[in-house]
Amino acid sequence: MDNNLPSLMNRKSYNNVKIFIIALAICLIAVPVSRYLSPRAIVNEHDVYLAWLPLSVMLAIMLLLGRRGILPILISFMVANIFNVNLAPLQYSVLLFCQTFSVFAACGVLRLLLGRRWRYCMPNRHIGLRIFWLGFMVPIGIKMSMYLAGYFFDFPVTISTFFGEGTVIYNVVDIQSLICAAMIFTMMFYYPLRMIINPRYAIKFWRRSVKPVFLHKKSLYIFVWLILLIAIIAILCAPFESPVIAGYLMPIIFILFTLAISRLSYALISLLWATSALLLLTYNYNFLNGVESGHSLSFILSVLISFAICLLYMSRIYQRSEWLKQGWQDRALTDPLTGLPNIRALEDFLLDHPDAKVCCLRMDNLEFLSRHYGILMRVHCKRMITSSLQPLLQKDETLFQLPGSELVLVLLGQGTAERLQHMVDRLNSRKIFWNNTGLDIEFGASWGMVENGEKLHHTLGQLSWLAEQSCGAHNVLALTNSLEAASGQTTERVLMLARIKHALEAGQFHLYAQPIQKADGSGYYEILARMESEGEIITPDRFIPLIAQFNLSHRFDMCVMEKLLLWLRDHPATQAGARFSVNLMPLTLMQNEVATEICALFERYGVAPQAVVIEITEEQAFSNSGCSIHNIQQLRDYGFRIAIDDFGTGYANYERLRRLQADIIKIDGCFVKDICTDDMDAMIVQSICNLAKTKSLCVVAEYVETPAQREMLLRFGVDYLQGYLIGKPKPMEELRA
Repeated sequence: MDNNLPSLMNRKSYNNVKIFIIALAICLIAVPVSRYLSPRAIVNEHDVYLAWLPLSVMLAIMLLLGRRGILPILISFMVANIFNVNLAPLQYSVLLFCQTFSVFAACGVLRLLLGRRWRYCMPNRHIGLRIFWLGFMVPIGIKMSMYLAGYFFDFPVTISTFFGEGTVIYNVVDIQSLICAAMIFTMMFYYPLRMIINPRYAIKFWRRSVKPVFLHKKSLYIFVWLILLIAIIAILCAPFESPVIAGYLMPIIFILFTLAISRLSYALISLLWATSALLLLTYNYNFLNGVESGHSLSFILSVLISFAICLLYMSRIYQRSEWLKQGWQDRALTDPLTGLPNIRALEDFLLDHPDAKVCCLRMDNLEFLSRHYGILMRVHCKRMITSSLQPLLQKDETLFQLPGSELVLVLLGQGTAERLQHMVDRLNSRKIFWNNTGLDIEFGASWGMVENGEKLHHTLGQLSWLAEQSCGAHNVLALTNSLEAASGQTTERVLMLARIKHALEAGQFHLYAQPIQKADGSGYYEILARMESEGEIITPDRFIPLIAQFNLSHRFDMCVMEKLLLWLRDHPATQAGARFSVNLMPLTLMQNEVATEICALFERYGVAPQAVVIEITEEQAFSNSGCSIHNIQQLRDYGFRIAIDDFGTGYANYERLRRLQADIIKIDGCFVKDICTDDMDAMIVQSICNLAKTKSLCVVAEYVETPAQREMLLRFGVDYLQGYLIGKPKPMEELRA
C-alpha cells in the first residue's frame, strides 16, 4: 500500500497538469474567437455588444471543469485584455476582476447549495437555481462591479461606456447582452468544448441526440423542419430591407422550435437555437430592420431571452413527462411482487421476437404449499427459480410472471426441448428453502410457439395444461404442429392436440354433407367436418372437445367456412334458397368482430348469405354475452337465417322461446329417439312444434332413424327431418351442383 502511494500521487499530478494544459489551450483559443464572434450594434452612437460571448465561454469552462478551470480562464482573459486594450497594470487587474469574479462567486454559491454534483444533470435538475445565479446574477454582478470600477478608477474613453458612463438604455442593453450570453449561448460552447476534451462524448452525442432523429419513423418531419428553419434564417439574414419579412417571419422561428421540443433532445435544440440566434444578431441588417432606438433593441433582446427561458423549461417539462410516462410503462409491464415482467411485457417481447419459443414452467404443488405457508412463500419460490435459471439463459432470453403456479420462459435459438429439460432436471434436483424448511416442489414444463392466427393467451392456456401433465414424469412436452416432435410424448391427448394443430395449419379438414329434407324430398345439407391425419379420417367426437378446450374454435370454424365458400363458388346454385347449414362453436361467437369477418368472407367469394344457414347452440342463443348477441344480430341483418341447434336440452323455456330471435329450431335427438315409445318425449316435441308455429319458425328434427319416427314427426308438424333414415353424411365431392 505504501509503495503504491507515490505512484498514485504522481498519476494524479500528471492528470491535473494534463487537464490544466488542455483547458488553457482551449481558453486561449476560445476567448478571442468568442470575442470576435460577439454580435454588436450601435446605441446612442456607442458600440455595444448584443451578446458578450466570452462570458459564455467562461460559464462553459466552469460547467465542464469546475475549480480546475479558474486559472486557465484568468490567464486567457488576461492575455486577451493585454492584446485588445491598452491599460495600466492596476486597470488590467480591475478589469480582470470585473470580468471573472461574479462568475466564480456564482459557481461557488451553486456549489454550496447543490453539493459536489452541481455541474451535472443539465437541464434535468435545479434548473431554476442555475437560471437565477448563472443567467441573471452573474450578468448583474459583472455590470455592478464594472460600475463601481468606473466610479473609483478612470478608464480610456473607448471602453468607458462599459463602466457606467453611457446612457440608461445603453446600460440596459449592455446587461441584456450579458444575460443573452449566459442564457442562450453557453450551451453553444459547452457541447463542442466537451467533445474536444472528451472525444468519446462526441460519439455519445451522435448516438443519443443526432442519430435517433434520422432513424426515427418521423424523420421526414425533422427534415422538413430543418429546411424551413434554414430557409427562414437565410431570408432574415439576407442583406436587404423588408420590415414585413422581419416582423412576420421571426415568430415562425419561435413556433418551429416549440414544435421541435417533442422530437429533438435538449442538447440539439439548445445548439440549434443558439446558432440561429447568433446568426440573427450578427447579420441583423434585415432582422433588425426598423430598430432605430435602444428601446426597440432592448425589447428584441428581452424577447430572445424570454423565449430562451421558455424553451429551456418546456424542454425540461417534456423530458420529465416522457420520463414519468416511461416509468409508468415500466411499472405496467412489471409484476410488483416478483419484479418479473408480466404478460403485457411478454406480448411486446414476442412482437420483436416472433420466432421465440414460449415455455411454461409449472410448480405442481406450489398452490397447496402457498395455502399453508402464505402468499409470500410463492413469491420467494419464483424469485429463487429466476435466480437459479438466470445463468442458463442466453442474450435476450428472460422469464415472465404468470398468476398462480407457473412462469413463462422465452427461449431463442435451437435445442429448445433439450435446454428446457436440463432446466427442469436442475430445478427438480434442488430444494427451495423457506424459513429453513425445504419445500418439495415438482417441476414440469411445456413449450411451443404462438402460431399465426392464434392469440397468446390461447397458447398459454394450452401450454399450462401440457405443463400440468408433465409434472408427474418431470419431463417436457411440446405444443407443436410437428407430429414427429409430439409422437414421443406419453399422453394421447397431447398427440391428438398436435394432430389438430397440424391439420389446422395444413388445412387437412374435409367437408361432409348430411341431408335435411322435407316430406317431399326437398331441403338442404348440414356441413360436418372430418379431420385427416396420418392417413386416418377422424370423426368430430374425437377432435371437437379438444378444439373447444384449447380455444381453437375460431380457427376451425373459419377454416370450415372458407372451404364451404370455395365449393359454393365453384358450384353455383341453379335455384334460390338455402343449400347448406354450418355450425358455429360457442367460443367463436364470443370473439369480437367475428360476424364482420364472416360477412367479409362471403363478399370475397361472391356467395349470397341466403345460401347458408348459421347454426348456433341453444346456450349462445339465450346467453347474456353481449358480444355473442351482437354477432348473431349482425349475421341476421346481413341476410343469414339462424338455426338453434340441440333445442330443448339446456336453456330453453317457454319465456325464452317467446323472445327467441331465430328462424329455425332443431329438436335435439334425445327427444326424438324414443318418441314412439315415450309419451313424455312425444308431448315435448309436439309442444315445441306448436310454439314454433306461433312464431313462424321452421322445425328440424334430428336423429330420425325409423319410418315410424318420420311419420310421427311429420304428423306433429315438423318441417324438416335429419338422420340416417334421410341420409348419411357423404363427402362434398359426391354432391351434384
